[in-house]
Amino acid sequence: MKLAYLMCLISFSIAPAVTVAEDIFAPTETTPGQFYAGFSLLKSDAECNYQGVACDSGGYKLATGYKFNDNFAVEGGYYDLFSNDGNSTTTGGKSTVNGSGLALSTVGSYPIDNKKSLSGRVGFMAWDVEANESGIPVAGMNGTDILLGVGGGYKLNDHWQLRGEYEYVGGDLETNVYSVGTTLSTL
Repeated sequence: MKLAYLMCLISFSIAPAVTVAEDIFAPTETTPGQFYAGFSLLKSDAECNYQGVACDSGGYKLATGYKFNDNFAVEGGYYDLFSNDGNSTTTGGKSTVNGSGLALSTVGSYPIDNKKSLSGRVGFMAWDVEANESGIPVAGMNGTDILLGVGGGYKLNDHWQLRGEYEYVGGDLETNVYSVGTTLSTL
């Protein structure tokens, strides 16, 4: 009988220590990731022009991605980089330059607090630029360049976030892209 009391006393004395150890060393529960989609208005500044028509103007970006956790995501997007027109310096006719791209990048985020975060991105963009004169395609080029970016976000609630970014497309296109937009995350 004394042995039974002794065993109960020992179990009651070590149970809290075992519970605390389980809480400290147990793996955290994994939460599933989130899909998200976003829309941004952008301003691009590309280092090109066609017969006096610069390759910079406003555009938009459509993006979708998967956020594995609060710090890491993979994102793909379509960029309408620029669409600008003017008069050709050689023919005097109407010239237009259009540029767009498809991008794939990894995005790292650092939460400052539960509302604000900083982010950085590394990836690549496959882009296409076309010049038209009086509606007829006359020149074009395309390529794949590195995509680097930094940005910040502000959570409005659990699903909506405002986001501002600076992205650089380096290589043949040499474009600076400034964007402001929003993302919608899944539950």
